[in-house]
Amino acid sequence: MSPRVSIVTTVFDRVACLARCLRSVQHLAFTDVEQIVVSDAPPTAVLREIEALVAGAAAAGTRVRSYNLPHRTNNWGIGPPLMGFRESAGEFVCFLSDDNAYLPEHFGPLIKALDADPDLGFVYSSCEYAGRKRLDAPTPAVCRIDLGQPLFRRSVLTEHFREDFSAIEFAWDWRLIERIMAAGVRWQHIDIPSFIFRLDCYPEYMRALA
Repeated sequence: MSPRVSIVTTVFDRVACLARCLRSVQHLAFTDVEQIVVSDAPPTAVLREIEALVAGAAAAGTRVRSYNLPHRTNNWGIGPPLMGFRESAGEFVCFLSDDNAYLPEHFGPLIKALDADPDLGFVYSSCEYAGRKRLDAPTPAVCRIDLGQPLFRRSVLTEHFREDFSAIEFAWDWRLIERIMAAGVRWQHIDIPSFIFRLDCYPEYMRALA
């Protein structure tokens, strides 16, 4: 049976970060999830460490699997999440980079909102951002939302996040959200800071995941 939520995790050689990211998923209160880890053609030794971490998480009961791109894409990081989305099966999809984390209660309010209103295309949390500020904009805007915050309906990404996505630039993640909003897709903000950008900036959360 397909999971309700697919978490696409991109990893760029940062094995220690990935270990903490995997633990954050293991701590989620909502458990009908799969995690898809996509590495960007790292050196062989690093790839083996990534695969070992994923195997360990799977052995512990997490629904997780890994993929590796055949070569470095060098396209501002679009290649790995696009591959992860193609391999995902969830009704809802989100993107969690290796150095970020979700707090245990992250998905509950987001899924509740999506279930309550079938016309919503995505719902997003607030974000604790790199130990410096909180991203809690009530309307998505440039530099006020990270791709890790939204939970998207699969149908929205199927329509807008395709091979022809041409925003090959540093801010491609914002351009994707901008494209979705420009198409008239409805969204909702849930002002709960349950997404952590750069987990290593928050020692208190890191201790909770130890």
